[in-house]
Amino acid sequence: MILRLGQIELFVTDLDKSKEFYVDVLGFIEVERTKESLYLRAIDEFDRYTLILTKKPKAALGSFGLRVSSPEYLEVLKKKHEGLGIKTEYCLESPHPGKGPTLKVEEPNGFPVEFYHSMEQIQVGNPNGGVDALPMRHSHLFKGIPPICIDHVNLRVPNVDKALEYWTEIGFSISEFVRGDDGKFAAWTRAKTSTHDVALVKHQKASLHHIAYIVDGVSGVVRTADLLADAGYRDSIEYGPGRHGVTNAFFLYVRDPDGHRVEIYSGDYKRDTDLPPIGWTKEEYDEKGRLWWGPTVPERFFETTPLNSAWLNSVTHK
Repeated sequence: MILRLGQIELFVTDLDKSKEFYVDVLGFIEVERTKESLYLRAIDEFDRYTLILTKKPKAALGSFGLRVSSPEYLEVLKKKHEGLGIKTEYCLESPHPGKGPTLKVEEPNGFPVEFYHSMEQIQVGNPNGGVDALPMRHSHLFKGIPPICIDHVNLRVPNVDKALEYWTEIGFSISEFVRGDDGKFAAWTRAKTSTHDVALVKHQKASLHHIAYIVDGVSGVVRTADLLADAGYRDSIEYGPGRHGVTNAFFLYVRDPDGHRVEIYSGDYKRDTDLPPIGWTKEEYDEKGRLWWGPTVPERFFETTPLNSAWLNSVTHK
């Protein structure tokens, strides 16, 4: 089965500026840097990294990765996608360090998705066979917020109902949705018990809206705003702090030097994945779903990030 959202790769135009924003200010942990990429993780994560920043001429979503329960499940997904008429690309070796075989697909709206099982883990043991320290027990070295763990991606799609056909087919459940005049306006889907791993919202063009990382409660969200303003990144604060009605999460949206939107996120609920979804009308969503309380939504909040065109050219539908 699919377990959770595990990784995100963003294309950035300047690795040094990205490092200053993500590592020096926000407090992501730099795991490795190559000529092309910067590998980062949050403090509670056992995976070697969850965020990849790769230098490219233009900013875009590189891909996002979903971890599955076993290496054999990659073959199950391969057959499932081929049955849906979607070409797959099985890679024995990932170009990224510490990662095992991957299954690359382009889902029906064109999003670059990578399924994987094996990922190198942060070492917690000592030479005596005991435990040295868990990843989060190096707080004396942490800086920034710091972020705790990866949570979700929010995707924009032309037709939410059509997009849901794919995501539910591969095993995702819906936690909440918004009814529009001609089908669903939005849906929050998940593999784990939190409110979402992948959100789908209606938009004229398939694109990325934001990625999200969890921080330590309301105070962590507010601390993010203080840190950014204090470090000279006041203009990077786009929207919030505030409370969503949908998901109940406390949020702050910020923009990195390339314009990628990152939601600093805390406090959504946990609910079993087999329970029926919660449905909102579009009127309810506009009144209290997007924003239970907080500042007015700025116009630039509706801007989005394009997709990885190179991935789309190499993995296409039958």
